[in-house]
Amino acid sequence: MIRVAEIFSSLQGEGLWLGQRHAFVRLVGCNLCCRYCDTPKTRSTVSGKLWPEDKIQAALSRLFFKKTHAAVSWTGGEPLLQIEVLPRLMQWVRRQGVKNLLETNGTMVEAFKTVVPFCDLASVDVKLPSSIGRETWSNHLEFLRVAPEKSFVKVVLTARTTKAEWRQLIRLMQEAAPNMPLVLQPATACGGEKPAAPEAVIFFLRQAAALLKDVRLIPQWHPVWGLA
Repeated sequence: MIRVAEIFSSLQGEGLWLGQRHAFVRLVGCNLCCRYCDTPKTRSTVSGKLWPEDKIQAALSRLFFKKTHAAVSWTGGEPLLQIEVLPRLMQWVRRQGVKNLLETNGTMVEAFKTVVPFCDLASVDVKLPSSIGRETWSNHLEFLRVAPEKSFVKVVLTARTTKAEWRQLIRLMQEAAPNMPLVLQPATACGGEKPAAPEAVIFFLRQAAALLKDVRLIPQWHPVWGLA
């Protein structure tokens, strides 16, 4: 059994696979509390509904039958909290000829190692201290070293983002995986959290691009498309 908030088909609205049609499996439960969280109802481990594996497979099969999907996006919450079931489901998706995208906060290292064989791409949302109220740099460093060839870093930029923590982020990536893509994503106004100002975003972009090999500015597109 796995606790699910929703399963649906949509266009991927962020990251390296922007614009692809994905089947989204939103799981519940999270080990962090981000100020910019756009799905706060999924934080609780007792929210959502318990689904058996075959029900999830049936729901995904119906979506695959209706339209071609490039990938299944395992999102949340934090999907790696449900590691007892997740590897089997990801393996099943692979057998259907569909890729797996894992959206994770990049702190649960041992759980990530379990799903790496079935993961085609991991969107690692590195959390800045200004967004969660504490530092998780050491967790992120260990996490990014697990499968750098399958991962990219996403960082949400808010009005709280500081130059000091941005320098720390660049040092983190230089040490962990200097060739890994870095995606800057200005926060979508949610829950009162303000996005970084345009001039701040440009500063962060230029500073990162001067020191890292692959830096991209990709805003979240779901609100623009009316799919939020």
